[in-house]
Amino acid sequence: MSNMRIVFTGPAVDGYGRSILRANLIKACEQAGMEVHCGVRADTTVLVASRIDTAKAARATERGLTVMTYPQFIGTYLRGTEIAEGGEVNPYTSKVDLDLLVPDFTEVRHRELIDQR
Repeated sequence: MSNMRIVFTGPAVDGYGRSILRANLIKACEQAGMEVHCGVRADTTVLVASRIDTAKAARATERGLTVMTYPQFIGTYLRGTEIAEGGEVNPYTSKVDLDLLVPDFTEVRHRELIDQR
């Protein structure tokens, strides 16, 4: 994984809908040997997004980048890596507006959460 160069976009949320501070996610990636960049560059390999149905995600896919949601990325590449909880919230990268999230209806637990709203 040392050759992975990651860019994050949008607020980070795990597979259970819990917010993850971007700074904590970056630390976990660095511990796993990945590089995290602030923006997409020629050597970027993965774009991790809160939504993959955006123009930014489409452009990244056209450029040949792997585009993943935060839950997909965490489950695939950070499994077994501790992601710290807590810390100072950055309102530009860590604040989650639940009304803007597009749920993943492929998993039963998400349908159950939606039914509760």
